Amino acid sequence: MGILNLKKKTAVKFIKNKQNILLKEKKTETKRIKKVGVLAEVSLFQTYDFRKRLSSELGIDEDDMMVLLFDPSGKENSLNNSKICNEKSFGLFGSIKAPALANFLEKKFDLLINYCEAGHVYDQVIMYRSLAGLKVGYDHPNNFFNDISIKIEGNQLDTFNAELVKYLEILKLID
Repeated sequence: MGILNLKKKTAVKFIKNKQNILLKEKKTETKRIKKVGVLAEVSLFQTYDFRKRLSSELGIDEDDMMVLLFDPSGKENSLNNSKICNEKSFGLFGSIKAPALANFLEKKFDLLINYCEAGHVYDQVIMYRSLAGLKVGYDHPNNFFNDISIKIEGNQLDTFNAELVKYLEILKLID
């Protein structure tokens, strides 16, 4: 068994242990959306740069949006000045080793959007450890930490974003 396999298994154990605690103690603080964090896979960002359109739909400046890209392959080092993390950014039991990832997790975003495919353990660790006030992602049983889960077939970002904007308007978190 390789070290990366061991790290993944311990990260899964970390998430399962924290799930019960989070479900009992979860308190969501909602306030107007001003700062947004985005977690996406590198492959998605290479094909579609969603920042401009998303910032327009949410009514925020692009400067108020921070993007962290996850690379499952571990081959990408940089992409359009975006921060990139991979399995090597994590230690045992979901601990954080990479400074760029630690910096992202320390930000107190009003909204954190997870565009990663459901089921990746490392994006679950990121979402759990984030200090974001409101967490949004795809509907999946493993995404227990989401405050808003959106069920969309496939990877249809525009549909996902339209649903997200609709929910945020209903909650009066954006204009």
